[in-house]
Amino acid sequence: MNKQGMHNLFQLINALYEYRSIILTTNKEFTNWGEFFFDNNVAVPIVDRLIRHSHIFMLGGESYRQKSKLNN
Repeated sequence: MNKQGMHNLFQLINALYEYRSIILTTNKEFTNWGEFFFDNNVAVPIVDRLIRHSHIFMLGGESYRQKSKLNN
């Protein structure tokens, strides 16, 4: 993700997190978001805002894409 993309995502989450619902799905744990953003100084404030009033649902199981690929 480039710097403009990171800035835009932060601005969007910052504008919404106190006033609107945000549904976000990811296969990455929050502790690994620094790798995605290439900078923990960006990842930490985003994660902080996302988890402040959140309900986190951890889902497990096999990947549907991987399972489909193995069956073909």
